[in-house]
Amino acid sequence: MKKNMIAAAVATALVLPVCANAAKVAGDALEIYGKIHVSVDASDRDITGTDDTQDISVSSNSSRLGFKGKHKMGDSGLSAVYQLEQEVSIGSGSANTFTTRNSFVGLKGSFGRVIAGKYDTPFKTVGGKWSVMGDSVAERRSILGAKSSGGNTMNQRGENALMWDHKFGDLKAMVMYSADASDDDENVVDTKGDTLTSIGVLYKSKNSPLYFGAAYEDWDKLKGNETDGYRVMLGYTAGFGKVGFIYEDISSKDAALERSVYGVNGLFKLGNGLDLRGEVLIADDSNAGPDTGATRFGLGLFKKYDKQTQLYAAYGQTDNDANAKYQGVDGGHGDEVKTENGGTPSSFSVGIVYKF
Repeated sequence: MKKNMIAAAVATALVLPVCANAAKVAGDALEIYGKIHVSVDASDRDITGTDDTQDISVSSNSSRLGFKGKHKMGDSGLSAVYQLEQEVSIGSGSANTFTTRNSFVGLKGSFGRVIAGKYDTPFKTVGGKWSVMGDSVAERRSILGAKSSGGNTMNQRGENALMWDHKFGDLKAMVMYSADASDDDENVVDTKGDTLTSIGVLYKSKNSPLYFGAAYEDWDKLKGNETDGYRVMLGYTAGFGKVGFIYEDISSKDAALERSVYGVNGLFKLGNGLDLRGEVLIADDSNAGPDTGATRFGLGLFKKYDKQTQLYAAYGQTDNDANAKYQGVDGGHGDEVKTENGGTPSSFSVGIVYKF
């Protein structure tokens, strides 16, 4: 009977108009949530000799549907926690495997949280906490964590992973070990040796205008390379909004990935839910050779109507040196914008984000 009631509640939640109070279906035990982020982009890939280098596209950007919950385990002081999250493609069909995004099961107690499954690495999380332009055409991952030959690389979800995290007051610590970070085959033992280790900390307090984060990540045979890197970010909040700085250094057998990146960003409140955002990222020459650096510029005007709905207009541009081809858009945003060596790809976009 109880199972039938829960099933009926789930079905009702799915067909009713979505609102903030419709998310919890069975208290803390089951919560349905999601985000729909769609934009219309006008992009220029800046590729010589190509007629269709400029185009307009409709892009679904990390839109998702998820189920999560927490269950108290008697008087043990422990809770079982879980999450199943799937990226959904708005505007086109795809045969994605369920749980393509952060999905796990684990325990939570006074020691923190221990989970097993698939989850953003602490290295990726620190970059995301710094960014103010996430999943738009102006966002960070075309350079931060990318290589000079093009391609968002070191912004991973650890697969087949174990992760512990815990908050010590205003400081959050995170440790992840991925036993087989590039193997999505659940039918064989994780023995390929392509492991990933990632650790990080985040600090943010209501009593301090400063916030910071730091992370270190090490790959063993992942994507065929021995790679390690660290990120450090620092920010300051005030009545006007916030400003931030980030530095990344990666060492790798992949020469195009071995380089340093530094960046600054800001969010400036204009009043009535409107704010102006900007990011600049600069990549030094990689070990692939001279003239392999790039500068990334992003600017956006965002209007937040309530906790659920946001509209925005954003512009992003990547200015590559002669032997680099960092993408114009890469990671998080659905429609990527690739280019050629020395290209200056750019995109202008208007989008809507709806959360439930």
